[in-house]
Amino acid sequence: MKFLLTLAAAVASARAYWLMGIEDFITTERIDPLVSPGKVASHVHSVLGGSNFRLTTNTASLRQSECSSIPIPQDKSAYWFPHLYFQWNNGSFTSLNGGAVMLVSTTDYLFSDNPGTTTAFPDDFRMLSGDPTLRTYDPNSHAQQAVTFLCLDFNGVSTRYNELPPISCPSGIRAQINFPSCWDGKNVDSPDHKSHVAFLSNGPDSGTCSDPNFPVVLPRIFIEVYWSASDFDSVRSQARNTTQPFVYSYGDPTGYGYHADFINGWDAGVLQKAVDNCHCDPYGDATCCVNQGLFNMNQGKSCRITKAIDEQTTGTLLKLPGNNPVQPEGKKATVFAPDSTPALLSPIFAYTGDSPTATGTVATPGQTNIVVPTPASVVTASAVNTVGSPSASPSSSAASSAASPTNTNTKPATTSLVHSTTAGFPTHSIPTVSIPTVTNKVPTISLPHVLGASTPAASPSAVAAPATKPTTIVTPAKGASPGSGSSSSSNSGLASGTKSASGSCKKRRSGMEKHRRRAFHQLPHVRHLDYEYTT
Repeated sequence: MKFLLTLAAAVASARAYWLMGIEDFITTERIDPLVSPGKVASHVHSVLGGSNFRLTTNTASLRQSECSSIPIPQDKSAYWFPHLYFQWNNGSFTSLNGGAVMLVSTTDYLFSDNPGTTTAFPDDFRMLSGDPTLRTYDPNSHAQQAVTFLCLDFNGVSTRYNELPPISCPSGIRAQINFPSCWDGKNVDSPDHKSHVAFLSNGPDSGTCSDPNFPVVLPRIFIEVYWSASDFDSVRSQARNTTQPFVYSYGDPTGYGYHADFINGWDAGVLQKAVDNCHCDPYGDATCCVNQGLFNMNQGKSCRITKAIDEQTTGTLLKLPGNNPVQPEGKKATVFAPDSTPALLSPIFAYTGDSPTATGTVATPGQTNIVVPTPASVVTASAVNTVGSPSASPSSSAASSAASPTNTNTKPATTSLVHSTTAGFPTHSIPTVSIPTVTNKVPTISLPHVLGASTPAASPSAVAAPATKPTTIVTPAKGASPGSGSSSSSNSGLASGTKSASGSCKKRRSGMEKHRRRAFHQLPHVRHLDYEYTT
């Protein structure tokens, strides 16, 4: 897999940013040290950043990481987001292959060229953007405007949606999310991991930090994840939902619940120097910033960690890891209590080659969870009728919890949770279908400042390999505009949150996009395009 990391700087009259290639997710597991510290998380995330990503972590620990998947070795921050799966007609799932682009920017919609305007993240700063329980869209919500999706077609017109595209996307799907960029200046976290920050005055990618409660301007993080959805075009007819066959790891077929998390792991002082001084190249080449001594750039290195949880999360699975039945559009999703906890592995090893030299062993055995009283907002899967999920008769233990309401909008004070080992899913075998022809081999391409290609190692439990890139990589038609990368800008129309399915867009030829292609020889599944949208 290939990834690009972009950090940008701009004001109205000047723009600068830097681009980097990211080789791989460091891991794909049920880990979330922000929302579920110290325990197995409710759903699967893919992770970028420092190798000290653990069930619990902080800035000091991340700074001690042996390596980082981000080519600037001084950035050992943790960035993570839910993984995407294809749902087969029999209710099982196959993971998608993905790649990521990340942009960090500020003031107005990027960070200012004027030193001192933007404040680097303080130690132990962390935040969350998005809400995994959402299954409807509010166009007036800045938080929901922060999430958009592009249905990519490198040979034609790419279309923007506020939900997972309900059509086949020839060049894949790009999920996009902005983080808030205004801070209260006091708290590095809050109970909901959101209340200490706010979006810009005009939305996630434009305006100022004019709210007196959030006066401090932070670097704005914008993450793009490219999913190779076209790998499944040949078997789309075998999907549970042939119109939109993809489901996020927390049971979301809409994309409205898309979210991402961040914990600061930058080396002390480095990010502040960068946002104050790295304005030397308008096309994103980080070489001049490296030459200024602002940060270093690792080339030809990868970074991964061995599994912390003894659980298969990629390949073809009978159900989504955890207790995450698919919950459709229409009402807020219910958070299900886990019916079991997989074993924890230790120690966790960082490695930079094709495979680790050692893996952890079981340190904490797995267990089947017991019945516990808990607030009604967390119930068992049998308490909710989930459209689009495999149907099954409730177990005898689940039937004993009939007092739990099927309408989760009416909440009693408490409810007893009865955990079924089937979690509401029928017993069935792996689908006997033809999975798209794929290969684990990454094409040999020379990418400046991009980590070397390598194949992820199997987990300690020898899980099935995830779907990977198609044997034939899509190439733009002759004469087509080669992509660019300023996807954070309001002018690009990529993150404004306005659905453009009924409109059209055209590629904007610019020095920026030409430079990105010339400097980075981008692979098709991470190619950037600037678009101008019309409705």
